[in-house]
Amino acid sequence: MAKVRLWQAIESLNKDAKFQYSHDKDDASIELIDSIKWEDGTTPISKADIQAEMDRLQAIEDGN
Repeated sequence: MAKVRLWQAIESLNKDAKFQYSHDKDDASIELIDSIKWEDGTTPISKADIQAEMDRLQAIEDGN
């Protein structure tokens, strides 16, 4: 089973989001959310929304 990445949750919520963040080797830690820099006028997505989307996508992945 693959681990859902932070960028996958963000892009699932807003496919046009422009952002950067610090990466770790797994790129799946919600703590990385604190390093997100929203760019080009992208409306920030809340930590709670990103976490919920990561959980939703992971549940889908785990079911496959």
